[in-house]
Parts: sequence; C-alpha cells; structure tokens
Amino acid sequence: MELFTLPLFLVMTTGPTPSQEPDLAALRPRLVELMRDGIETREPNHSLYPWGEETEREGLFTGSYDWHSCVIAHWCLLLHARTAEDEALSAWLYARLAGEGLANEVQLLLSRASNHQRTAPYDEAWLLLLLSELEKHPGAPEATGAWRDELGSHLISRLEESPFPERGERGFTGDYRSWLMALLLVTWSEPASEDAKERLRALHETKLAPHRDALADLSSAHGYDFLWLPAIHALTVRSARGEATPYDPGPLPELPETVTVPTVHPLGVVISRTWPDAFDAGSGSAEARGRYQEHLGHFLAREDLWAGDFDACSHWLPQYLWIGLWLSEGRP
Repeated sequence: MELFTLPLFLVMTTGPTPSQEPDLAALRPRLVELMRDGIETREPNHSLYPWGEETEREGLFTGSYDWHSCVIAHWCLLLHARTAEDEALSAWLYARLAGEGLANEVQLLLSRASNHQRTAPYDEAWLLLLLSELEKHPGAPEATGAWRDELGSHLISRLEESPFPERGERGFTGDYRSWLMALLLVTWSEPASEDAKERLRALHETKLAPHRDALADLSSAHGYDFLWLPAIHALTVRSARGEATPYDPGPLPELPETVTVPTVHPLGVVISRTWPDAFDAGSGSAEARGRYQEHLGHFLAREDLWAGDFDACSHWLPQYLWIGLWLSEGRP
C-alpha cells in the first residue's frame, strides 16, 4: 500500500453523528463477547505467524484475523477476568495460555529478525504487556516472569538502537513500526529490574524529550496510521512522569458511511485520540471524563464501525475501546 500524509478530516468524509451518554455497563460485556468470539474465529486469518514463515501450522494467536489483535484480545480478557473476578473466563484463558503454546510463541517472536517485519515492534510490545498482566494471575506458567524480563530487555535494546523520529520529513510513525507506541507499552509493562528501569528512564529523557513539542503540534495523521501520535505522546509522558501535559482531543470527528479493510485505520486514530482524556478521567478529572464520554458516545452510536464487519473492524477495534475503559478506571 502506498503511504501518504493527509489531514484526518479528509479521511472522514461524512458529517458527525449524534452523540449520547455511553452505557458502560452494557458496553463491557459486549466488548468481552466480541473479543472472545474474535479469538475463536480462525478464518479468515492473514498473518499466520508474524515472523513470516510460509506454513499452514496454527499457533496460539491464530484467531482475531491477525496475530497482534489476538494478543491484545487475550490481554484485555485477562484484565477483565482479574478485575471482575470472572472465574469461568479465567479458566478458559488459563487453559489456552498454559503449556507449550505460549512458550513457543515467545521464543519464535524473540528469534525473528524483527527489523524486517512489517508489524514490529508492535507485536513484541503487546506480547510483553500480555506477559506482564499474566504474571499477576495464579494460573500463569512458571516461566512467565523470565519471558517478561527477556522480552522487555529485547524491546528496550531495540528502542535504544532504533532511530527516532523514524522516517522522512514528518518523521513520526503511527502504525505498527511506531517507536513511540512501543515505548508506551514497555512503560505500561513496568519492568522489574533496576537496570531495565534506568534504561527506560534514559529513553524517555534522551530520545523522547527533544521531540515533545513536535509531537504535540502534529495536526495530521499519515494515511496508514491507526494511532493519533499527539495522544500517544501525552499518554507516554503521563505514564512515565505522572505529568498531565496539556491535551485537547479536538471536536467530535466526522465518521465514514462505511469502512473496509483498506480504509479502517483512521478509526484507530479516532479512538486513540480519546485515550489521554480517559487517562485523566482515571486520575480524577471530571472535565476529562466529560470529554472522553462525549467522544466515546459519539463513536459507539455507530455500532457498525466497531462491531460490524469482522475483517475490517470487529477483530481489533473492541480492543482499542477496551484500552480507553481501562485507562478511565485508573489502569486497575
């Protein structure tokens, strides 16, 4: 696919839909249902293994259309199982994640040449966050902590060695290759060792800090982006330092009449744009909570855009909506 830069308002071509107060009590079980169904939907699947093996062998994360979406769905469901004390869901997840399946996924991911993978470091960073959550559960494999440490060190090394900004005049990438998103997910994983913590602090201070103004001032999304980079930047600063840097999600976005696989990525930009307000809501800001719920209700009113076509939207956008809910609850 050719990549190009364009303002978000040109991607969204129709007028805004009426917003309403979101019914979060109804939304949570609906998202859980969509994510669990997605995990169990193994066709179509267009990734097989993310490291590029030409094989028909199925892996643990073959569902949800692509590998990383399946990993994110497992992470979201693990969070729900723990915080809601859902024993049935916990048992289902533990049965999937125990044994050789997860170990195989971890080792294959660590061994791949990630510099040549289209979806790196996004894949590795989400698997790290999954392992970080899994370690909190009594049913976790004994090796979970060791896997988490190894993958975390692997990712920190990649972030240290990779250029930032990533490319061209614009420089910053809001897709799978995003250095900034990988930094945020490693930060959320809360590395355990003092060495990893110090290396992570150095990344924030030496590689990210010089570009904060440029990131905050971005006004357009790249054509293939599914992350709103000013929002990811605001979240990264909040998560690392507890600083509520100024953030404005802008007006309610225009939403498209329909989406297809080639045109759905801007909806990830729409949802991720709300995450800093969700974070601030979880920290007690009533103003941020009002903005977050207004934007959330505006998007949820178009159920076809997040719970509609599996190939385009419902294999991954429920996970992105769940991230906002998690942030708005204070990241329990």
